[in-house]
Amino acid sequence: MDRSIYTALNSMSILRTNQSVTSQNLANSNSTGFQKDNNTNFSSVYLDRDKGLDPRVLAIQDSSSFDSSQGPKNQTGEPLDLAIDGDGYFLVKPENGKNALSKRGDFKVSANSLLVDGTGTAALNIDLEVITIPPHRKITIAPDGTIEIEPLNAPVGQKIKVGQLATVSGSEVPLAKFEDGFVRTINETVPEPDNKVRLLTGFLEGSNVKTIDELVSNIENSRSYEINVKFITTAKEIDEATASLMRMPS
Repeated sequence: MDRSIYTALNSMSILRTNQSVTSQNLANSNSTGFQKDNNTNFSSVYLDRDKGLDPRVLAIQDSSSFDSSQGPKNQTGEPLDLAIDGDGYFLVKPENGKNALSKRGDFKVSANSLLVDGTGTAALNIDLEVITIPPHRKITIAPDGTIEIEPLNAPVGQKIKVGQLATVSGSEVPLAKFEDGFVRTINETVPEPDNKVRLLTGFLEGSNVKTIDELVSNIENSRSYEINVKFITTAKEIDEATASLMRMPS
């Protein structure tokens, strides 16, 4: 069988991966703070042989990445809905896993009095500890992440500080998205909080997925896949024709 078929099969494998990425992006087009995954880029390499270069090339897979651009800011008016004004991330503690970075700011107080986002992931304070919210009448979060409450048994108007949300404006080490969907550095760590970012209260950052772009990408991947299928069919026909010519006449 012609070895070019294996080149086509390799390309088809990458295209299937891209289809999965596109489907994931479309499924999260309305998810708060979601940052879309980028499709794998195609590149090629010549295959070495003893004398010169093999005329065939193999499609190779670049490392995948994600789009860190900002999503749209949607006003909700809720006191615990927060969006980062500009670049930056919240520091969070996933239920299972290491500390991570997140754009998701739809916070609430859980049944066990922890400040968590819409997925139940706990927010961290500047000491990288989970934030406990005592019983209160009212809660406010300042642009620098400072959390204040009016305790239930305190005089009306009296406020106490219960913590400060940890945020980072960026990282010197490149960031990557891991299988659990959270962002960390490529070393699987998180930067120290610097709290340089400004928070917008009553807003949520939406997904940065552009639905039209993903639909177009989906169509292009499907067409490329079909081309590779036709290529394999053609290579098979050529292989059979060549074998037929080489048979001894009976």
